[in-house]
Amino acid sequence: MGCCCDSSSNGGTPRETMQQWEPLKKRGCTDVVPLVIFLAFFVGMIIITTYSVISGAADRLIYGFDSYGNICNKENKPLLNHSKSGLDLRGKTNIFFMDVKDADKSLEICVEKCPDDQLKTMQEVAKFYERTGVELCDYFTDVDNYQSSATSKSGPCPVLPVPESSPVLFRCLPDYLPEFFVYMVSQLNNIPILNMMLADLYMTRHTIMLLCLVAFVHSIITVLLIRFWASIVVIIINVVLSLAALGVTGIMWWMYASSEHQLTLQPLNVTLRVEEENKQAFFWYSIIATVGSVILILLILVMRKRVQLVVELFYEAGKCLTTIPSLFLQPVWTFLMLIIFWSAWLVIFGCLATAGDMKVIDEEKGWVKFERTHTITYMWWFHLVGLFWITEFILACQQMVIAGAVAEWFFARKKSELDHPILVSMNRLIANHLGSCAFGSFFIVLVALPRYILMYIYRQCKDSENVVAKIILKCCICCMWILEKLLRYLNYNAYSLVAINGTNFCTSACDAISTILSSPLRVAAINSIGSFVLFLGKLLVAVTVAGICGVLVLKDHKQINFIAAPVGVVFIFSFLVASCFLTVYEMCIDTIFLCFCEDSRVNDGTPGREYFMSTSLMNFVRKGTRHLNKLEGKVPPPGGVSGESMEMLNRA
Repeated sequence: MGCCCDSSSNGGTPRETMQQWEPLKKRGCTDVVPLVIFLAFFVGMIIITTYSVISGAADRLIYGFDSYGNICNKENKPLLNHSKSGLDLRGKTNIFFMDVKDADKSLEICVEKCPDDQLKTMQEVAKFYERTGVELCDYFTDVDNYQSSATSKSGPCPVLPVPESSPVLFRCLPDYLPEFFVYMVSQLNNIPILNMMLADLYMTRHTIMLLCLVAFVHSIITVLLIRFWASIVVIIINVVLSLAALGVTGIMWWMYASSEHQLTLQPLNVTLRVEEENKQAFFWYSIIATVGSVILILLILVMRKRVQLVVELFYEAGKCLTTIPSLFLQPVWTFLMLIIFWSAWLVIFGCLATAGDMKVIDEEKGWVKFERTHTITYMWWFHLVGLFWITEFILACQQMVIAGAVAEWFFARKKSELDHPILVSMNRLIANHLGSCAFGSFFIVLVALPRYILMYIYRQCKDSENVVAKIILKCCICCMWILEKLLRYLNYNAYSLVAINGTNFCTSACDAISTILSSPLRVAAINSIGSFVLFLGKLLVAVTVAGICGVLVLKDHKQINFIAAPVGVVFIFSFLVASCFLTVYEMCIDTIFLCFCEDSRVNDGTPGREYFMSTSLMNFVRKGTRHLNKLEGKVPPPGGVSGESMEMLNRA
């Protein structure tokens, strides 16, 4: 699979041969072996689906089956040598339990209709047959013998009284089962606050729906605002953070000085131990706040040049999204694909739950059940791994498509003449890089699945008295969570470099690590300031739309009881809508940063090695290079940037 840091691995060009570097052009199929393994795994998923359907598990899941193994509403074949096995039950669509209170041990038969009234005696059961033609006793039981037949959970007739029932997923369930839920709803309705809040939401439903559309429009406007006013927003954030740090430090020292004055009780001239401890606590809090403020301000001063790069990347991402607005639709298509896959996965999982080998419970009665075999247990685990792997694979494909489209835009000499970059990126993904997505997503599965298993074990051991074991489990879960987050961040950068250079996943991952480690301050600036700016953008949309909701509600619905109900719903929805838009913006920034680093590494502006980056980013590079040359007393080559200076700039 070529999982090493050798840049000359198959699927791409060596990083050293800069003059041969052609982004998005020369490439072959990457990570073929992982793709073959993934396809083999997917074929295994199809085999499991076919097995669950052919074995009759799908019909047993949907229609249910009686105690003799017959599937309701089907013409069945005999499963064993018994008169009630292999019956034609077409038209009998519902499972009826002889004793619904002990359904696991009860005789189950298929009936045409569930009892629509409570039947207290066998005479009423017989009258129900006369009225509807539905037999509630076991098959082949003569209706004339109903009153003399035994009533038990083993049959032949049901335990009395037979409750009024309704079909739920083709099972006759008594109508009194929902009484608990009805009781809970009635109790909730008796709570005045909740009742009034629900009424407020109903009265303001039209306003809420209108503002959901406003949130959609406002998110687009926010993207444009961030594009054009990024520098102002970043400056404001730096100033606010600095003032906040100084303010917190000042408050801590003020509280320490106040505790100094209040420490001694004047009448008795006695110092309390508690107040002495408070004084010491405030002193150390003040020291920590001071050190933290100094470090924060120094970081802001040191990173001010890198912050300029963040601003430029915001501008570039805005230009990219203006040129390719359909990028905002990618999360929508991904979500629809995930919904379709998850729905299919659940259906297949349900089929597996009812699949298995037939086991005779009572040979005389002809009762059977279907037990899960070891093979089906392995299928369950295989199916569970498939849930994680295919989900991560779909998300990886989305990331690769977005990264490829953004790279297509960045490395285009004439950006106005781009021809369907998203379709080009999809074509490149399908033709060359599905293996890289499969390989990268598998690493996430290797961490995420064990973490979920450990979380399940931790919940099962929650009441255990073994504190040490619980602490170890919690530490393992936390470590795997951190590792998963790091892998997800690394994976996206690797996918971007796969799209740019055409190298395999491991080579791209190593290149991404090299880029991140060679520009730590730039990466820190992008991930801290950039992420914080985007968070403020989400907050801006949510707060603004929620504020509009409050004004409209106060104006048009003065009779409502709690304005917080509609405002809160609008706030949450607006934040989610803004997150969909600005997450794409964030992915664009990360991809453009990697494109910028690759362009800076390979090209120097000389003839034959011209930059792909925009003029603003080019000016940023040249300013930084002139600064480095001035410090070292070097004269830069005419019209370009020396390779040595460029390498130093990348590390800066």
